[in-house]
Amino acid sequence: MINRLYADYIERRDKVQIYADILKVTKKPRKTTRIIRLANIQYNVFLECVETLCDAGLLEKLSLDYKDEDGHVKTKYEYKATEMGEKWCEMLDELVLALENVK
Repeated sequence: MINRLYADYIERRDKVQIYADILKVTKKPRKTTRIIRLANIQYNVFLECVETLCDAGLLEKLSLDYKDEDGHVKTKYEYKATEMGEKWCEMLDELVLALENVK
């Protein structure tokens, strides 16, 4: 995958570019806040995109159970790109590079 995000060099991104940025930052498991900051998106956009990506099988939601100081079991969620999600992102980057070379 190309290391740069579309958010770093495109002023206004479309949904596909936002999906790609989310997948790029979730190569390793990340929590919601970290994804929002790295992909430079708003929370409501994050919720919409994550649902679409998970439904498509490109992103998986991981649940981590832990005990708080009172002994109550709580759950944290992290997201990670699936293998198919990483391949999709790579194909998109190749397509974008090919189109840039045509210009």
